[in-house]
Amino acid sequence: MALGFSSAAEVYVYVTCIFLGMSILLPLNTRYSAPMFMINYYKYVTGDEDAEPNSKLFWANILTFYGAISLVIQSLVGPTVLTQAARRLSLSVRFTLSITSMMIEVFVVLMMPVIKVSQTTAIVFFVIVTIVGGIGKCYLEATCYTLVAPLPPKFMSTIMFGICFCGVVTSTIQCIIKASMEDTYESHLTQSYIYFSLALLFMAAALVMALSLRYNSYAQEMVAEYRVLKQKQEGQKVEPQPVADVPKEVKEPTDGEEDPQNKEENKGEGEVGMTTAEQLAATAVMPVVKMIHMMLLSCFLGFFVTIFIFPNLIIPIDRTHKWFATIAALIFNIGKSIGSFSTSFKMFMYPRGVVLYGSIVRFLLIIPFMLSIYKHIPGHTVPYIFSFILGLTHYFPVLSMVYGPTTPGLDDGQKLMAGQLMGIALLVGVSAASVVAMIVVIFLPQD
Repeated sequence: MALGFSSAAEVYVYVTCIFLGMSILLPLNTRYSAPMFMINYYKYVTGDEDAEPNSKLFWANILTFYGAISLVIQSLVGPTVLTQAARRLSLSVRFTLSITSMMIEVFVVLMMPVIKVSQTTAIVFFVIVTIVGGIGKCYLEATCYTLVAPLPPKFMSTIMFGICFCGVVTSTIQCIIKASMEDTYESHLTQSYIYFSLALLFMAAALVMALSLRYNSYAQEMVAEYRVLKQKQEGQKVEPQPVADVPKEVKEPTDGEEDPQNKEENKGEGEVGMTTAEQLAATAVMPVVKMIHMMLLSCFLGFFVTIFIFPNLIIPIDRTHKWFATIAALIFNIGKSIGSFSTSFKMFMYPRGVVLYGSIVRFLLIIPFMLSIYKHIPGHTVPYIFSFILGLTHYFPVLSMVYGPTTPGLDDGQKLMAGQLMGIALLVGVSAASVVAMIVVIFLPQD
């Protein structure tokens, strides 16, 4: 079968990973897909098209406040996934709580214009659900990376592809709707209903698919939690075994392939009878950090560059053109999806050292965008080209996410921990980039 699938059950897990990856960014993308609805949100929640904002600063920059609040919450909550209490939660519980939290966020934003509230009430609830959604997003990411850590590398690639593909879908829908509907107060409200309703339906489907994995034969074979549940249902005796100690020789590989001998040894040394939660709870953090430090650094640097440039250095290139930012976002997301999907194929899995160097070299992409902002490079063609290159080279941080949990020498519990650590590296990179970008944009031209 294509991509090396061995059964329909494996294909189902693969599709589920795409849905989960897309769900991670759906609340964010739905807001950015309806920017005029969000900027004029105070008019819709009060039901008054002629309403004046009670806080011009907040409503004019509502998307900026949303991003800042969400990132701060994720940065604060992110490390809690490593606590014993969080590690003891089952995958099913974590998926349920995280996706439900994000659905609540989208639902409340959708319903306030329906029930009509004051601007102050809207601000309060907007901030509250942004916090709730930020916590949910943080845990959904960590849970997704934990789920795919014991699976073949292509499944980590699939999660990352889903995250990127979400942008392609929302950008495409945005272009279609923007071109086919009028630019009016009522049409913006209608567009928001479309975006937010589709997001809720999609996340509900992703949750159902995630919870059904416990009954999937491939997931039962590969994921400890589902394997133990199956054994209990069949009445088999489950005897937990201790997690293996840290390998005597801690060595991070320099190429893209796992050592076949280590792979076979690890296959037979799994913590039989232990659930995913038990493996995580029994695994030390720092030994895993030492083993995957190169990929952690690559992940941090790669995501830092991506988020620092997009959208912070793209929108200032032309703030007045109605289509520039929309088309640039679509081109960027297409390149990003191609780059992420390519990590599913062995021919594109370059040595780990190359991945780290690639993440560092991507910093040079900042130069053409800055030149475009200051009009040293005129027009839109060059920014479009480099938007695609930026997305395509997002391949490097995605590949580092793939390599982290597959580092030779990691036992089953350490692979799960590596998945969570890579998620934290991603989050730190994104947060750092957002903070730096907020400072930089202050000094950029505002016209």
